[in-house]
Amino acid sequence: MISATFIFKQKKSDSEFETLDKSIESHVENHPEYLGKDSWVNLEQGTMAVVYYFKTYLGLESLKTYTDHKSAKSQYSKWYAGYQVIIAEVTKTYGDGGILHVTNS
Repeated sequence: MISATFIFKQKKSDSEFETLDKSIESHVENHPEYLGKDSWVNLEQGTMAVVYYFKTYLGLESLKTYTDHKSAKSQYSKWYAGYQVIIAEVTKTYGDGGILHVTNS
């Protein structure tokens, strides 16, 4: 399993951003490699994060090469004050079973 964490500090949003964001999210969520996502807000730092989970790197590669993602990335400075991406291979997870999560399988 692969996780891709997108951490960002948003400056503003507009209709172009919203359209691209919805297109990218739809592309990811309808990809056969997609497993699920988490999202977080850190009010103290003013950042947000989205973590996408994929079966393999193929899902992530599809996101990277998606036309609307490339368009949004080329214009990111209009909407973001900064961003960080963390790609990780999930090798182990555990818990008590009290939280339903894509990594519980």
